[in-house]
Amino acid sequence: MDVTGFLGVVFSRRSVRRYVRASIPSEHLSLIMEAGRRAPTDATLQLWTSIRVSDFGLRERIAGALGQKHVLEASEFFVFIADLYRPSRLLEFRGYRLGDVEELLLLLAAVDAALAAENMVLAAQALGYGSCFIGGIHNIAGSIIEWLGLPEKTYPLFGLTIGIPAENPHERPRLPLDMLFHENRYREYVEGDLAKAYNSMEFQSWGDWLRVLRKYVAQGGVFEVRNREFLELARRQRLLIHVD
Repeated sequence: MDVTGFLGVVFSRRSVRRYVRASIPSEHLSLIMEAGRRAPTDATLQLWTSIRVSDFGLRERIAGALGQKHVLEASEFFVFIADLYRPSRLLEFRGYRLGDVEELLLLLAAVDAALAAENMVLAAQALGYGSCFIGGIHNIAGSIIEWLGLPEKTYPLFGLTIGIPAENPHERPRLPLDMLFHENRYREYVEGDLAKAYNSMEFQSWGDWLRVLRKYVAQGGVFEVRNREFLELARRQRLLIHVD
């Protein structure tokens, strides 16, 4: 294995939001999807499904609802689903029923789906394509459930665009290694650590990282709305059956 080449693929990945409108060869698409299929999965359960949205009208509707035109411009667009419906049906096929495991399996499904999608992203990057995760799927989760005909015990987690890049985005910052990797036990942060975190995350397009934290996860941030809608839809989809 060419370790240097592999690390080059990992370190060169960027979120691409502008694409050349062109198709990916079918053999490359098959390789990318196969990379997703071979991702690790907890207990071999494979608690994910990905829906490839190839219908232009449906893709246009999703892109419009998201307000993200790269969903339409990319060569390929996938929606990743937490899928507890399939194991439920498999058990029923052999005369058993799914246990009281929905909440735990929803967590495992999100991990499984992320692992599969990241495999696809790296395979696409190695083949010369760009990609972008679409977290905004949560903003239209109810519509996605309807438009994609999702059964109970499923939930849309995120989207993924893949295509020929029409841009070369700058690398975005990440927190220092010692804030992401602790050793043996969780290390409490002192004020100097927190100041260093803000300094390391300064980025031209957003300036002070506090703007991002306040926008999304502070009180009154947009994720409060997402959280309420997630709880409502997850209960409706019979995925949070024990949560009041």
